[in-house]
Order: sequence, then C-alpha cells, then structure tokens
Amino acid sequence: MLINCIFLAISSSIDSLGIGITYGIRNIKISFASKFILLAISIFISFISVCFGSFLTCFLPDFFTNFFASFILFIIAFIIIIKSLFDKKTHNNSYFDFNHSNIIDPKESCFLSLALSLDSFGIGISSSLIGINPLFFTFFISIFQFVFLNFGIWIGYKIKKYSNIPNFVWSFISAFLLFAIRTI
Repeated sequence: MLINCIFLAISSSIDSLGIGITYGIRNIKISFASKFILLAISIFISFISVCFGSFLTCFLPDFFTNFFASFILFIIAFIIIIKSLFDKKTHNNSYFDFNHSNIIDPKESCFLSLALSLDSFGIGISSSLIGINPLFFTFFISIFQFVFLNFGIWIGYKIKKYSNIPNFVWSFISAFLLFAIRTI
C-alpha cells in the first residue's frame, strides 16, 4: 500500500514540477512565506480529502467504495483531458503572479496552492476509499508538491541561464509547458 500511496501522491503533484519549470524560465520567484503557505494549504487540503474519504468508508460497503474511488479517478482524468482539449486558457499569462512583480507573494500563493491541490482533493478521497493511510498520503503529497515545485524552478532557471534563446521564445515554451501539464 505504501507504493500505491507514493504513486498517487506523485501523480497528483506532477503539476507542481511543470509550473515550477515555467516559473524558473520566466524568472518568477516564490518568497519563503509563500512556500510555507503553499505547503500548509497542501497539507490541509490533502488531509481534508482523505478524512472525507475515510468518513465515507464508514457508511458505504467495500465494493461500493472501491467502485466510487475508481469512478472519481476516472472523472478527474476525463475532466483533465477535456479541459486540455477545449480550454486553451487553463492558466492565464500571469501564472498566479497577479501584480506582475515576478515574485509570488503570500496572497498569490494561496491561489496557486488551491490550483495545485484541486486534483489532489479527488485523488485523496479515492485513496482513502481504497485503504491508503491518510497520514502517509497527506505527508507524501505535500512533500512531493513542495519538492517538485522547487526542483522545477531550479530546472527552469538552469535552462534559461545556459541558453541564448530570446525571451519571447521562453514565453512560448512556458505557455506550452502549462498546456502540456494538463494534457499529460
């Protein structure tokens, strides 16, 4: 079950890597306070989702909870595919940097963390319905989101630093990455 927990946490946190790369390429920084807020909201939303799923297991028979968990994961995957096909504006050009300061401040980090945690909410419910430990899932998803975001920023900085590609090309690449995140 620990392996399943890790895989579910990685799959629901992978968006953070792509957004981090986009931020690094565009030279957008995330303040320390904002990183703490991102981590705290991620922990909170993940924990609430697995608690809600655990609550459902008290009232629903096992065969139904397994079916319901699979159904939720299918719906999440379907919504992501549909949004990526029909909604080209998954994220606007500011990428949650609403004041265009190139720094994600604490207020902006609340919006970013909610966007990053939406997929994990449904996956958290599903994971608890199939018997994954709520504390492990909450821990892993929060850690993976935090690590992937920071690692992505580092990758983005390195890519931009060691190339002579004009800024408008980087803007196109970052927009493509955000689109690709929702398609994968």
